[in-house]
Amino acid sequence: MPIRRLPILVLCLSTLCLSTPYLLAARPAAAGAPAEGVPACNYQPFEPGPGRLRMGWVTLDLGPSDNPKTPETWRGPIILSRPDRSYCITDLHTGVLQRPFFTDGQSFVMTTYAAEQQTVFFIDAASCRVLWKSPAFSGDVALTATVLHTGRKAWKLGPHCLPEADVP
Repeated sequence: MPIRRLPILVLCLSTLCLSTPYLLAARPAAAGAPAEGVPACNYQPFEPGPGRLRMGWVTLDLGPSDNPKTPETWRGPIILSRPDRSYCITDLHTGVLQRPFFTDGQSFVMTTYAAEQQTVFFIDAASCRVLWKSPAFSGDVALTATVLHTGRKAWKLGPHCLPEADVP
């Protein structure tokens, strides 16, 4: 019986990435189930490591890292390669890529920084198109099933699992 890759990926992400201390610290303690009528987005944190990372049907390459053994930042550009050998490139032109990173299998959520300011991008894995870009901010990044936290600001995720409005 062939092994299905996606469930193994989900298992690896939930086992390895969720046990990483910096990710646990970035997640709000009160991140419970979504309220009724609010979509639950299935973003999961992932660790890119020093090189290329196979995620389901796509291979993700974040470019050169600052340290081959224990990378903290990556320079881009982001290259997404597909099984048919086609690929797309996203160059965010906004700084260095840093943790945390998230994916729901269809989109990637990337954090960049430059000049002590951060920006969060939601990127479509199929086209490399930027779906949403945050305003510049300083502080931590956390993503739950319903809310993106950027510094002191919280963004409600809409029906397409993209930030839509400030959380009151």
